[in-house]
Amino acid sequence: MSRQHLYTGKSGQLAVMAELVSRGYNVAVPEVDVGDDIFVVRDRDGQLSRVQVKTANAKAGPEGAVGVMFNVPLKQLETPHVPDMNYVFAIRHRDSWRDFIIIGRDALYELYSVHAVGTQVDGRVLFTLTISDDDVRCKDRSLSTYRNQWSKWPVIDHGASP
Repeated sequence: MSRQHLYTGKSGQLAVMAELVSRGYNVAVPEVDVGDDIFVVRDRDGQLSRVQVKTANAKAGPEGAVGVMFNVPLKQLETPHVPDMNYVFAIRHRDSWRDFIIIGRDALYELYSVHAVGTQVDGRVLFTLTISDDDVRCKDRSLSTYRNQWSKWPVIDHGASP
């Protein structure tokens, strides 16, 4: 793994963490990485979410669209947990964050196993996305409903300081 890849991956993780904190959630990075990049906690009741961040730089494509590829371990994709995993595909293009594709493990696994979205290679599933101003596509499927869809973590108003 290249050093640049490590920096790119960490920058995506930090961007996702910053968004979650700005929405009013507490975030933590597990000391031992067994597949979770971020734990998200709603302080009021301790509700926990698990997040795996995948980060990639998009490349220019035809007619203003950009292309980007993410890979997810098949075993991780197949295995439900409690609470279940959420994936955030963080997409950089031209030195800024373009989009975040936020999708639960169960929905991503269904897209792969039922709708043949993604390609299995050496125990990993490659998801190649084409992103335009109006759509996000993986093969023949639109993933627009997952584009910048932070609704799993609605903004929490912690109220004014005393």
